[in-house]
Amino acid sequence: MLFYFINGSRFIQCLRFWIALALTAAIIFSSTTIPIQAAAQTTDLSAEKPIVNPLQVYSYSRLSVDLQALTARYPHLLTLGSAGKSEYGRTLFMVDVGRGPAVIMLNGAHHAREWMTTITLMKLVEQLAVQYEKNGTVLGGFRARDLLDRVTFRIVPMVNPDGVTLQQFGLSAFPAADHANLRYMNNGSGNFKRWKANAKGIDLNRQYPANWNGIVNAANRPAYMNYKGALPLQAKEAKAMYDLALTTKPEISLAYHTSGEVIYWNFHTTPANYSRDYSIASAYAKLTGYSLVAPQSNPSGGGFTDWFIQQFGRPALTPELGRAAGSTNVPLSEWNQIWQQHKDTLWMIAEKGYGLWLKRQSAATLTQDIRLFSVEKGFQFPDLRAKSMGTVYQGSYKSLRKKGDWLEIATPDGPRWISSRAVIAGPFETPVNLAVNLTEPVVHYDTPISTEPSSLVLTAQTAIVRERWNGWLLVEALEGMIWVRETDLPTDALTVLQEETMEETKIPPDDTRTSVEIDSESGIVPANSAVEPD
Repeated sequence: MLFYFINGSRFIQCLRFWIALALTAAIIFSSTTIPIQAAAQTTDLSAEKPIVNPLQVYSYSRLSVDLQALTARYPHLLTLGSAGKSEYGRTLFMVDVGRGPAVIMLNGAHHAREWMTTITLMKLVEQLAVQYEKNGTVLGGFRARDLLDRVTFRIVPMVNPDGVTLQQFGLSAFPAADHANLRYMNNGSGNFKRWKANAKGIDLNRQYPANWNGIVNAANRPAYMNYKGALPLQAKEAKAMYDLALTTKPEISLAYHTSGEVIYWNFHTTPANYSRDYSIASAYAKLTGYSLVAPQSNPSGGGFTDWFIQQFGRPALTPELGRAAGSTNVPLSEWNQIWQQHKDTLWMIAEKGYGLWLKRQSAATLTQDIRLFSVEKGFQFPDLRAKSMGTVYQGSYKSLRKKGDWLEIATPDGPRWISSRAVIAGPFETPVNLAVNLTEPVVHYDTPISTEPSSLVLTAQTAIVRERWNGWLLVEALEGMIWVRETDLPTDALTVLQEETMEETKIPPDDTRTSVEIDSESGIVPANSAVEPD
């Protein structure tokens, strides 16, 4: 430091350097502090502790608890239901993940010792929900919501809860009166780790009506494996899955099994469908590193995907998860590798399944007034991989055509195809001199498609009704535009105002909001601000 005091010019240079450094640090700190504080105030469900723990013996009771926790955390994306009951009365839990019209059906644990498939499906359910919540970019470069607003995964994570429970916990989980018969079906052994069948000794994946009479290596009586039953669909669990598939008519179905790291994909597949199905199976194999099982001229049959391919003529895969484990469950030590292989697969399946559904839809003329309540990407054609044509903002538009869940709309820059997920269609009524008395608290919403009430706090006032649609009112409150259900209003809350009263209820001229800002809150934006190019 003495040197700098002696050398005046060097001292000045050093002083300037430290002042500049201090100012830069202050600027950086001030520019980053506010976003960090704002982020801390925002609830981020994706940052919460994961619900599904894959490194455990995954039981039926654990499945039940986790499904309820997941649907409670992600109620707008997940719907919990039932595909039916097992032979011992356990619920065949079913969870729908997604909000779209194209349905893809997944199932696991047809075989008791193959509960690693249940873990995989449950972790995939949670991953889908987390990515949807934060609208992350996923495989293929898509946003998670762009896929899950178009697709619904219908998932039965544990088709065989009785068998899984027997394999994991043995005789203690079943009535004493059944112990002798369960041992008999297990060739006298009290060790049930090799058990595949349901708890009545029927192999559920040999129960489906696809070349059922030709099934090879069939046991001749109820047993821990390979007994196909006296009739197809004799087992309650198989009949439930059969009925669910017929009701759902999925675009694609996957039945997860263990083990061997191979994929079955062909069952007497017709020449017309061979290339399509092979392409999807190959894409799955590429992601996982699994091998495709070559088509056989006389396959055994009786499996769920065998029947699905035969029944619907649509693609179905049976991935065998994990390295060969022999006559027991895949060990938990295999989990990390299985997850790395499969964590991105459903995004590919979603795109493929949606493409199959959309291909069957026809474009038709549809001229009507619409309201758009979210910012959407415009496309040249109704296809997620079509050329992007800029951003389409909330507002009032006219539709031109419809294809599936796509709408072609007229914008100032020409026609654009958008998702219809945040659209309502007219007619829209413009009331004359209609007002609503908001002196009492009223449940109100940002849009008529909102799932939760608005957080906007209203003062007591009489507000003008600007539009009426399908039992909803668009109300111009002092705090902003809101939507109110007519059925939520108190009796006599609506009133017709005289002209002089209308003048008194207008928003004061010194209100600092522009008309665009006011309208943006309700999704009614001037058409000349509709489209912004990329």
